[in-house]
Amino acid sequence: MRIEIMIDKEQKISQSTLDALESELLKNLHPQYPRMAIRIRKGSANGVELSGLRMDEDKKNVMDILQSVWEDDSWHH
Repeated sequence: MRIEIMIDKEQKISQSTLDALESELLKNLHPQYPRMAIRIRKGSANGVELSGLRMDEDKKNVMDILQSVWEDDSWHH
């Protein structure tokens, strides 16, 4: 599985915040999806792209985890 997250560069999010987000996502997703890769980068818009998942329920599960991590700002330093 591969997850690519694009963050709008106009949001002025620091690299340390992006690194913390990646670390938290790995911590939450790796137990269920050990063969995964995450890429977080700045771009012209916000977006999430998932690839390598065959079943819709897996896609929904991953998106739910992504959302819960994003909304829980305890990882944000």
